[in-house]
Amino acid sequence: MVGIVRLFKSTKDERLDRYITDQDRDILEGRILPASWYPAGTARNLIVALYEVVGGKDPEAPRQWGRFAAGTLAPGTYKDFLHKGDPFETLKNFAAIFGSFVDSPWFKVIKEEPGYIEAVYGDPGDDPMFVPFAYMMAGWIEGLIGESGGKIIEFKVSREEREGGNAIVYRGKYQ
Repeated sequence: MVGIVRLFKSTKDERLDRYITDQDRDILEGRILPASWYPAGTARNLIVALYEVVGGKDPEAPRQWGRFAAGTLAPGTYKDFLHKGDPFETLKNFAAIFGSFVDSPWFKVIKEEPGYIEAVYGDPGDDPMFVPFAYMMAGWIEGLIGESGGKIIEFKVSREEREGGNAIVYRGKYQ
């Protein structure tokens, strides 16, 4: 949330205002603490606004935000989950870091073994958060591999049809 709020506040674009509620505005005016939880609706509103206005609806923008967030938060806030020299263990701890995301009905790890991860994020419906959040999570996975000392050999993110619906599929090879 800290990074999202910083990016939001640093963007001087009046178009962002149409995406936020009065509750969001109250949160934006306060101090955002890294170890605190904030309403999911506010995070969603800010991410969608940034994706559409700042990122120009380019999925690579939230992917970069995810990598940046992993690089800044993993060594500090999430250091207990980070296994230096062992990206596989770090990715297994992904569920502990993002429990509500990983336990959701739309995210599934298909295959996880040392040097490889494959996961699917299914479209939960007509949700404007689908693409930006799915790509942010791709960036987080890439960032966690790097922060744990791994080197990405290949990390593909693709849109595919899965189980009768749209999905974002992650396939990553790393060492």
